[in-house]
Amino acid sequence: MDSDYNNLTYREAVEYHKELRQEIFNDVEKTYATLNLSASEISFNNVVEANGWKKIWKKTNRVAGWDWVRLYNEYHSRGGARRFDMALSKNGSLVSLCYGMMERSRIILRLHAIENSPLNSTLIANNSIKINLYAANLYGALNGASEIWICDPVSPAHVRLYRSKGYTPHENHQGKVTCLVAKI
Repeated sequence: MDSDYNNLTYREAVEYHKELRQEIFNDVEKTYATLNLSASEISFNNVVEANGWKKIWKKTNRVAGWDWVRLYNEYHSRGGARRFDMALSKNGSLVSLCYGMMERSRIILRLHAIENSPLNSTLIANNSIKINLYAANLYGALNGASEIWICDPVSPAHVRLYRSKGYTPHENHQGKVTCLVAKI
C-alpha cells in the first residue's frame, strides 16, 4: 500500500483519507452503539460551539488554550489530506472534538487537540476520551503508523489522564511534558 499511496495525486490522497475517516466513524458508532453517539468530521458549526466552551468550564486551569476556528481553518487547508478529525455528538449535541495529523512519513499520528464538552455527563466524558483514542489508534494503524503522540497536554491532570490510558509522557529539558506517546 505504501508505494500505491505515494503515487496518489493530492486529490486522490484527500479522497483516500476522507473514506478512511468515514470507515472509522462507522466503526466507532458500531463499537460504541450502546452510547448512541454519532461520529463525523468536524464542521465549522462544531468549532464555533467548542470555542464557547471556554466560558463555561468550572476548572479554568484545565481549559484548553486553542482556538477551534483557527484549527479548523488550518486543518482544512494545508496538509488537509492527512488530517484526522472527529466530532462526537449525542442526540444532536456536540460531545467532543479531536484534531490530529499524520506525519508525512506516516510513522506517527500526532494529536494536537482533544476536548470534551463541559456539559457532558461523567459517563459520556470518560467514554469520549476513550473513543477518541480508539479512533485515532485505528486511523494510525490503517495508515501504517507505529506511534500516536498527544502533543502539548493542557494540564498535569490531562497528563495523568492520558497516562492512565497507556501513554508515556516525554519531557523537555525543563521537565515540562511536551507529549505523551503510545505504540500502536
